[in-house]
Amino acid sequence: MIKTLMENPFYMLLNDCNNGHELISRNYRRQEDVFIVELFMPVLSGMEAIKYIRKSNIDTPIITYSGTYQEDMAEILSKIPNILYCEKKSSVIKDIIKGKITSDSFDYEKYSKEWEQQPLAVQEYMDRQKKSQEELSSTEIQLMKFCYEGFSNKEIGEKLNLSTRTIDTYINRLTEKLGLKTKLHLIRFCVENGYYNSSM
Repeated sequence: MIKTLMENPFYMLLNDCNNGHELISRNYRRQEDVFIVELFMPVLSGMEAIKYIRKSNIDTPIITYSGTYQEDMAEILSKIPNILYCEKKSSVIKDIIKGKITSDSFDYEKYSKEWEQQPLAVQEYMDRQKKSQEELSSTEIQLMKFCYEGFSNKEIGEKLNLSTRTIDTYINRLTEKLGLKTKLHLIRFCVENGYYNSSM
């Protein structure tokens, strides 16, 4: 997405944040033309960050996205002014960034209705998440929580008396097991499924 933005010499990336807390901690001076916010960010969710931004800035458009359509989130977002909720891998986000959203040919309501009609994709996602959760050990959950709390692999290794390489291996195995790609996705999985609150 950032690469797409940077293709246009008239666009400038003002801030690139890794989580919701980082996003709201920045000092915004109404110089942003648009906020692009992932709905499920670690530490502080995208939803909370959006609500915070809207307290002081109701004009700047916000594009938010998630991997699958979240009916409850869509309902909440529909009540927030000047916001577009999109599918993460959809080309629509790129089109919006490129300015096509302003053209008469784009029908956001139609796009939303089409995306909303993805019950099979959502069900598959939920089934996969449920199966993954059932198979997680207490050690894997603890490892996820350390990642969520912002510890580096080296720091996690020191806490567990293991080498950094061993922690790298464990995290790689865990992300593969859950069908995730990176440590950041693992943190998001931890947030989405409430493991950061668990007593393990």
